[in-house]
Amino acid sequence: MVMTTYIHCNKFFKKRSRQVEAIMIIGHVYSKVAAKALEGAQSKANTHMVLSFDRRSTRFLVEERQNLREVRPLGRFTVRFDKFWFDCWKFQKLHLPCSHVLAACKHAHHDFAMSISLVYTLEQVSHVYKG
Repeated sequence: MVMTTYIHCNKFFKKRSRQVEAIMIIGHVYSKVAAKALEGAQSKANTHMVLSFDRRSTRFLVEERQNLREVRPLGRFTVRFDKFWFDCWKFQKLHLPCSHVLAACKHAHHDFAMSISLVYTLEQVSHVYKG
């Protein structure tokens, strides 16, 4: 029974490794989960407005203008790039940039990729399957 489980796991890992490599070859960088989350956050970020920006502390105040998908009221959120602290707490939970971070990045012409955890990159995923 142990040997059968080992064989099935080995086949799965080999198959999954080939799939991830094929996805990387066509140019994808992030896993499907990360790409979908980033796509949703980007569409929400287009409805946000940066009210203030402190260049020294890289502190942004981002206001939501419209939020049709969530029940909670609209709000204002602080983004602190110098400390990787964002007060909506989505980044701290998922280690992916939320819509507020994407709005701040767009405002300051920052690359949002710096706030994405490496665990979401296909390169890291492929290391898991190669063992």
